[in-house]
Amino acid sequence: MHPTEKVVRQFHESWDLRDPERGAAVIAEDCDFEDIARGEKLPGKQAYKADYNRWREAFPDGLCKVENVIVSQCGEWATVEFRNTGTHTGVLRSSLGDFQPTGRRAEVRYCSVMRVRDGKVVEGRDYYDSVTIVRQLGLME
Repeated sequence: MHPTEKVVRQFHESWDLRDPERGAAVIAEDCDFEDIARGEKLPGKQAYKADYNRWREAFPDGLCKVENVIVSQCGEWATVEFRNTGTHTGVLRSSLGDFQPTGRRAEVRYCSVMRVRDGKVVEGRDYYDSVTIVRQLGLME
């Protein structure tokens, strides 16, 4: 396995393992990460942990399954396709507002584009459809 793939898998699989420290271990202190759907910057380890806790609050049983990792020829960039599933039993704090628990399950496909240097994620972006989430939770028709 390419070292870049190993790093991005550790980042994503830490969600499934419920181990935010494991994920934070591969994030550079000055990491420039952005959640495109929310239009939110998530700089560094602390922002990652806050985002992890926000999602874990909304979906305590949430799982993250990596489906595909493509590493660029230069070896610095990786594209990660993954699927998040979970039951909405906690408050979901999102760019569309805060939503009280619905008890419904959601399954959403994501794509992350990440740059890795010296074993750390230094830049990245998450792409997903937030409307799919709120529709599955019955919050929008």
